Amino acid sequence: MSLAYRILYAVGYTPWEAMATSPLIVGQIDALFAREEAGRERPRGPALDLGCGSGIWAVRLAERGWRVTGVDMVPKALRRARGRAREAGVDVTLVEGDVTRLGRSGVGSGFSLLLDFGLFHDELTDEQRRAMGREVTASAAADATLLMTAFAPGRRGPLPRGASRGEIEAAYPGWSVTDEEYMDMTGAPGWARKATPRFYRLGRR
Repeated sequence: MSLAYRILYAVGYTPWEAMATSPLIVGQIDALFAREEAGRERPRGPALDLGCGSGIWAVRLAERGWRVTGVDMVPKALRRARGRAREAGVDVTLVEGDVTRLGRSGVGSGFSLLLDFGLFHDELTDEQRRAMGREVTASAAADATLLMTAFAPGRRGPLPRGASRGEIEAAYPGWSVTDEEYMDMTGAPGWARKATPRFYRLGRR
């Protein structure tokens, strides 16, 4: 499932990280985080970053007072995430594991906030998406929130195939989409703008 990303990290081609430097996108994500933090004192609670990659958002959450666990299948990405956490002076638990088998990875359960900023909509098959939905649900607290990004569905060669709201809901039958908004792609490459990525907020039923 992660061969392509192992190759991309190996050659240093990580365009999703460049997008994460956009002030507009960062501002949107900070606003999403702030909504979940309303009424929560530090430490905010346990958070799980699914497909955390090099730890950009895991570290940002930790800086905001969350107790963060990140899980990814790419060892080089996790090494970079550890370095990023050290540089930021925050503690992030990083686990090498498969999101379709989270229970076997030992990440734990009871997470109040879960992130999926680019995993579900990418290279997972429909069966793997359903497995991910089951595993994520088992690891989430009863009142958990899941924040997700997804391209609109489409054929894009090696780029993520995307996911519709209906496909997300089918893989997460115990959850409801409570909010949906377009990602601000001002200044992004044409292929990224055409993908019309959205943010989704899901809550447990």
